[in-house]
Amino acid sequence: MPRPKRAVLEYRSYELPAGFPLIVLTGNEWIISSTPSSRLHFHNCLEIGICHSGSGTMLFNHLPVEFGPGSITCVGRNIPHTTWSKPDDPSLWSYLFLDPELLLGQDVFRQLALPAQGQSFLNDSHIVLFANEVPWGESLARAVISEHTRQEAGYQFSMRGYCMVLLIHLLRAYYSRQRSEACPLGRREASPLGLAENDQRENTHVISPALDYIRNQYNQSFDQKHLADLCHLSVSHFRRLFREQVGTSPLTFLHQTRILNSCTLLRASERLISEVSSAVGYESLSSFNRHFHQIMGLTPSEWRRSSGRTGRPSLLEFSGWTKAENPEERG
Repeated sequence: MPRPKRAVLEYRSYELPAGFPLIVLTGNEWIISSTPSSRLHFHNCLEIGICHSGSGTMLFNHLPVEFGPGSITCVGRNIPHTTWSKPDDPSLWSYLFLDPELLLGQDVFRQLALPAQGQSFLNDSHIVLFANEVPWGESLARAVISEHTRQEAGYQFSMRGYCMVLLIHLLRAYYSRQRSEACPLGRREASPLGLAENDQRENTHVISPALDYIRNQYNQSFDQKHLADLCHLSVSHFRRLFREQVGTSPLTFLHQTRILNSCTLLRASERLISEVSSAVGYESLSSFNRHFHQIMGLTPSEWRRSSGRTGRPSLLEFSGWTKAENPEERG
């Protein structure tokens, strides 16, 4: 028998703004193609999608789920997925990318996400809800988008409030779905992309502990064996799975994460570059400068001078998903 086709996964990392970790993607260009992508993608934060019109399918690993006008999707970190429209019914979307714990504050988040499965839902799960399951969902999401677009006085406070209420409604709908379905994720539909289910299960969550550890402890010293141990893998197996899922080595991902965070510090503070270098985990300024230039194409001082509103794009625009995919570019 031929070996089952291995999934092609794409990691998309978003630099959520310091102090207000929320990105809004909206506009008439966000019409999703009817051509299914040959690759699944996942990201480093919570994604909330709003289907304004049209219909189609979302694929989570091996599980296809239909959506329609007014559907709200909630996809946690490290969940591989992709979306396509029906050929005769193109779908128009808006997206919110956020870290709800940082956006709302730890105390509010902990109360919001109680009981414990609430935190799991917001961080590590996914759901597609139809309009009748979360009737206020699209209106709340549109309110967030409107505040972001208009940016009138106090708009960030307003956006936080609307996001909190939206998350409450999503959690209620999630709990309702859990009660009404005996085993909502127990089905085993065949993937329209022909992906091997065992490979998908292996790739979905196995390196998540390492990804989370790097994001939280990027300024500390640790070796790849420690990351592999977190995932209960040998070092060689861990390296192979990490490269397959993230598209780069664990060490390169660590440097990308450090440089990503250094960009925030360079833009949002007056710290000396040597202080920024130490803050993100580099023992020498020369090493920091070398890796910064490799990733950003500029030295830290050059990037700081040009990082205003009209300056060089941040790492977000190179590694995040900030425009609708072109079907002709899909592999």
